[in-house]
Amino acid sequence: MESDWQEVQRIRLPPTEDDQFGPIANIGTIAFDTQEELLWVGTIHGHVTSFYWPVERQLQKYTALPAHRHDEGSVQQFLFNDRGVLSVAANSVHFMIRRALTLWHLADSDMTHLACMSFLGKDSSLILVAGCQKFMFKVDVQQGSIVERLPATSEYIMLKNARLYICAATSRGSIDFLHPQSLDVVKTWNAHSSKISSIDAGHDYLVTCGWSTRPYGNPSLDTIAKVYDLKRLEQLAPISFPAGAAFVQVHPKLATTSVVASQNGQVHIADIANTDQARVVHMSLSSFMTVMVMSASGNVWAIVDQDNAIQLWASHPKLNFCDTPRPTEFADAVTPVPHMTVDSDLPFGTIGMPFYHEKLASNWSFDRISEVLKPPLAIDPVVLKQLQPDPNGTGRAQWVRNPRKTPRNPIDLLESREPNGSSPALRRPTSQRNSNDERRVHAATDSFAHMVVSSKPERVPQLYQYVPITYPDWSKLPFNFESYNGTVYSGLENDFTNCYLNSFLQVLRFTTIIRNLSLHHVAGSCLSDGCLLCEMGFLFDMLEKAVGVVCRATNLVKTFSSRPEAVKLSILEEQSLRNTLEARLSAANRFILQQICADFRKASPYDCAFDKALITNGDQGFKCLNCGYATYRREASHVTTLMYPDLGHVGRHRHHIPRFTEALNLGFQGELRSRGWCLGCKRYASMDSQRTITSLSDVLVVNAGLDKSPKSRQAWATPGWLPQEIRITIEAGNITCNEGKQLQPFRNYRNTVMYELVGVVAEIAGVEPQKPHLISLVDVALSNPKSQAKNQWHLFNDFLVAPIDQHEALNFSPPWKSPVMLTYQVKHARNTIDDSWKGALDINPLFYNGSMNQIGHPNSLKPNEPMPAGTLVAIDAEFVVLQKAEYSIPFDWVPNEQLKGLKTILPDRHALGRVSVLRGSGPEEGEPFIDDYVIVNEKIVDYLTRYSGIEEGDLDPRISKHAPMHLKVAYKKLWLLLNLGCIFIGHGLNNDFRSINIHVPDAQFIDTSKLYQKGEYTLKLSVIASVVLKEEIQTGNHDSVEDARAALKVYRKYQEFVAKGVLEQKVDECYAENARIQAWGKKKGKREAGGGSADLGGVSGRMTPEVGVRGLGSGPGTPVGRGKGRDEGCFESPLRAS
Repeated sequence: MESDWQEVQRIRLPPTEDDQFGPIANIGTIAFDTQEELLWVGTIHGHVTSFYWPVERQLQKYTALPAHRHDEGSVQQFLFNDRGVLSVAANSVHFMIRRALTLWHLADSDMTHLACMSFLGKDSSLILVAGCQKFMFKVDVQQGSIVERLPATSEYIMLKNARLYICAATSRGSIDFLHPQSLDVVKTWNAHSSKISSIDAGHDYLVTCGWSTRPYGNPSLDTIAKVYDLKRLEQLAPISFPAGAAFVQVHPKLATTSVVASQNGQVHIADIANTDQARVVHMSLSSFMTVMVMSASGNVWAIVDQDNAIQLWASHPKLNFCDTPRPTEFADAVTPVPHMTVDSDLPFGTIGMPFYHEKLASNWSFDRISEVLKPPLAIDPVVLKQLQPDPNGTGRAQWVRNPRKTPRNPIDLLESREPNGSSPALRRPTSQRNSNDERRVHAATDSFAHMVVSSKPERVPQLYQYVPITYPDWSKLPFNFESYNGTVYSGLENDFTNCYLNSFLQVLRFTTIIRNLSLHHVAGSCLSDGCLLCEMGFLFDMLEKAVGVVCRATNLVKTFSSRPEAVKLSILEEQSLRNTLEARLSAANRFILQQICADFRKASPYDCAFDKALITNGDQGFKCLNCGYATYRREASHVTTLMYPDLGHVGRHRHHIPRFTEALNLGFQGELRSRGWCLGCKRYASMDSQRTITSLSDVLVVNAGLDKSPKSRQAWATPGWLPQEIRITIEAGNITCNEGKQLQPFRNYRNTVMYELVGVVAEIAGVEPQKPHLISLVDVALSNPKSQAKNQWHLFNDFLVAPIDQHEALNFSPPWKSPVMLTYQVKHARNTIDDSWKGALDINPLFYNGSMNQIGHPNSLKPNEPMPAGTLVAIDAEFVVLQKAEYSIPFDWVPNEQLKGLKTILPDRHALGRVSVLRGSGPEEGEPFIDDYVIVNEKIVDYLTRYSGIEEGDLDPRISKHAPMHLKVAYKKLWLLLNLGCIFIGHGLNNDFRSINIHVPDAQFIDTSKLYQKGEYTLKLSVIASVVLKEEIQTGNHDSVEDARAALKVYRKYQEFVAKGVLEQKVDECYAENARIQAWGKKKGKREAGGGSADLGGVSGRMTPEVGVRGLGSGPGTPVGRGKGRDEGCFESPLRAS
């Protein structure tokens, strides 16, 4: 193999329109075609796309189609033969020609978790399909049918045909060698102790790589690739690969050559017979590699990274995918239509007309016409006589004074023809109306009887009002969040876009099933940058650690907003201002639940815990009202919308209010009438649809649906209408929902599931000057580790949190309080808090040094390096500005350096640019083991190079010399250190942690700015270092490693001063030095910019220049409110003690 491997092209998968998920570009697998110059790509939602490799050597999109249902998950594997392409997903096998026309699609009830397939021979038409399930299948590719159903001895995740045997990788890390004819297990080889990452077979050799269990933590990638001789059935010498072998490929042409690659892009080309001699290729990647394949010619590699970018690498000048490729078939060129001039001399007979076998839709018969329009009223002759010309008009306009003989803007009903040709009942005289007409009139009268018309709207109580955050005007103390929350449950700030999700996130946080699964997922090995489930786990852990301190969901909302599907669904505030909050949240909750299920499946393809928790399965039936033809399809729903009975139905008692379970039952059944294509009569027709529920999820997320049925608001206004417990029974295809007294006889019924209410999201109507907003009402007793005798309902109004009475929480009679969605959870999940994830943290990201772009760098954390609770680490972070602050300038404002008198409308918005963490003890004390530059995908308006040391281009993965990584990876390292119990040391850490969006308990960090504080002012790190350490730091651009090391040294000096009893003297010397520096600066007419996040003046000197004002250490974007005085018009906290 040539050694000059280089990247020849990099593309992203084009968006594919999907009705439910929007643009999709998440790649699950790729494969080179063995017959033609095509590259095939399968997504995690079942879509298949192919790319053509022309002579110009630029990939072009060839075909695309949805080969599998989106709920089956990722396309697992491709196989190729002369006729077409085979693809497999969890529940089906698909066969199509290369022009994307389906030949057959095979699904079976025993196909539950398919994962792999292989031909049984070189020219065989039979394939073996297997997975993590009880059965394997022999499938005839020619017929598209199952030939034989075989019991599986193990759960197989990969299959490779190696001529002599079929090599089957199991989920336990072993390899079964199957006989190609009988499929009996000839031998089993325990290749890896945990699981297998990749296998490949060729030239009578099998090469594998995978994970093995380590005594110090979770499984990690082996540093060798294992080789097996298939002729002698014995293991050979392994291929050494210190970077961690994640992918292997056997060269299709060179008998003893194999390719081994790591997740970071390091590739070894090794000879199996001589493993000591290997050529090394380094690939420039901005994120981890997820897929790697080699073409049939061996001349081209294709890899996929976590950003879903496809890269082609090649070394041979003849860049063919196949040695002798077959010509690829393209569509015929469209023959242009000849131009025809239509004039008076053209015979109409020469113009072709289509021929129709049936009547056109426009040819309506009289019996299909149901309504006629009322002709306009004749103008009164008296009015016509009084018409006068308009003096300002054109001469044709005329006017007349309104005689006011008729009501203003009258509305006339359309007349519907009765079968006998007469007018409807409302047009008949009173004497001819029947009893049904009278019943309708009484029902309408009764429905308005309880309503009271008021001249002014009802006032919203203060607890429910929208609370804005006021920003600093450089003369007041920071915003006092504590006065709005006297509980141990943390609220969320509301000063960023799409914060309407706060209420929904609070309900999910107290849903124990979702909480447990999210935290277990984030503690695992997932490092995907766009994983919404990880961000949810980070947020839930932060809210629990904060214990009443306000938090921010900015990282989760940023990930949510970056999803292209969210744009299509119009659930982003900046793109859907016309949508109501109810409509926006009703679509957003469905989208979020779908995404977190997909994220969980992507990280754990063989674990269906999240699907069981959130997906309600059923069969949707459609029946044509014209011909009676019926069709069925499977349907998986994450959210159910209530459907209310018609309150004005003739057969319903006029005082009857439907029960909640009646609306829920109708929502499950989903009875609708719509128009659709009928396969029976081959045309569009009216169709009835109804759903049959087959299995229920453990968590029921229910949309109230009042935006589609506003008249049903009166049901919610009924006291006690929303039950706290419901019972759902599925039997013989029928679903029954019960509540109240109906629960008692069926509590222990075997087909019954008991649910209890977790929380409700409600919309609070806006009354000027308030604006509409969402709140959540949650029973926090359900998520308490200890069982509570009584329910404990709490109101979460963003950062305002207060306990409320159960009756008030479930009372929706006030017109300003409307339910939007609610969540029920199976009753046996109450108080089941699972914190076992804390002892199963995957700490492998800590061993990766991002700045050096490699594992095993001398400064990296060693696998055997202890990291017990209480370990000291020094930290410093640098930030860049994404958006400058906006100020309101009074007309009488006098410009000054301290910006006094200005009121901030919008604060600076920052992003993490670099974070450094140093060892705080041991022989390598002061040495960094984390020094990560972070990719910023948004536009940076100011790098703050003087204060951050970050220069333009440092955060761009295409040109940076520092190999920056995604925020998710850098954040997870800090999160792991936090949960390992490390104690952080730094200067002004409160501001850094706030900007990073992580909460560290007070017991787990030491702020050096507080150690040397006297009075209300804090000193700059450079001032303290010059006095205490006799060192000058931050003389040029700042460096986070230098600042963290200085903070660590300052802390060690603090310990010495305390032991000697001279701390107060040293603090006085620091303040004296600071006074000297300030006096010198004023004399020179300069302002000295500081270096710590809590510098004197209270503003982050590292992220913004010094402003030298009094106040606490508020960082970038820290909101502040009024000081000791009380401004007029300010919202007064209802929780503030009088």
